[in-house]
Amino acid sequence: MEDKRIRNLNSFFRNVFGEKICKVGMWGGFTCPNRDGTLSSEGCTFCNPLSSHPKSYVEGQSITQQLSDGCRYITWRFNVNSFISYFQDYTTTYGDQDELDALYSEALSYPGVVGLSLCTRPDCLPESMLDYLEDLSRRTFLWVEVGVQTSDDRILRDMNRCHTSLDTVRSFEALHARNIFSAAHMIIGYPGSTRETVLADAAFIRKTGTYGLKLQNLHIVKNTLIEEQYAAGEFELMSIDTYIDMVILFLEHTEPDVVILRLTGEAPDKLTVAPQWSLHKMHILNSIHGEMKERDTWQGKALGFSKSTIDEPLRNIRAHWRTD
Repeated sequence: MEDKRIRNLNSFFRNVFGEKICKVGMWGGFTCPNRDGTLSSEGCTFCNPLSSHPKSYVEGQSITQQLSDGCRYITWRFNVNSFISYFQDYTTTYGDQDELDALYSEALSYPGVVGLSLCTRPDCLPESMLDYLEDLSRRTFLWVEVGVQTSDDRILRDMNRCHTSLDTVRSFEALHARNIFSAAHMIIGYPGSTRETVLADAAFIRKTGTYGLKLQNLHIVKNTLIEEQYAAGEFELMSIDTYIDMVILFLEHTEPDVVILRLTGEAPDKLTVAPQWSLHKMHILNSIHGEMKERDTWQGKALGFSKSTIDEPLRNIRAHWRTD
């Protein structure tokens, strides 16, 4: 029997769809208000959009061509026949709504695609987009992933995020008011963050009521502002051992009905400056699980939840995916 210490994405998808589902990364050619001059032209300090390029992407490919390549590989590699189309570049709810709808519709029309996952910023969910997403969520499975990064407004300013923690709170409230699945993306280890920051972030995420959580280590990629800061010796990166400790701390303070979508992140080798350990994804994941087993801990333990709650049915899954 599997020794489950977190509520993982694979279990969630099997619960919803009754089968294994894989996400297929997409490049939609989006932009961002933090890049196009609306808020800033510099972008976030850690962001190089090329680091989120799907590995199989070829310049100029259509959505259909990308799905053809991605789904074919995943079917061969994992024997999976159903997919979530994952739009991950820049801000995928930012732009002309008709153009966005055309991209999403093309993806949903591809054989085997059963839903969408969209990455966005807390300040890129205007009422018109929220109304559209609500309608979309009635027609297909939809997960909106919000780039929270941290609850600390000082660190958000250091990141040049150009939004606040209050924007984040409001974005989750708006999504949940429309019954739209949400996920929060968090960065662990940004300069200035501490153990107390991790605890504060975990408490903040609990208050948002998010359905999913992504945790990612800070990694330095080429052609970013933070690369310059790192080269100048302005800060040191976390060791892998410290990162594992902080991930476990966050998980222990996360309610067990939150789906864990990610526990680490990496950029392509050719773009990665540091840390080199971030390139070894499976080693990190195995180390996190091994350490949790060694400590006999699990998601939600610090909040008083028993380990068995990880296997309990999720809160109204089908009620949040409405096809009426």
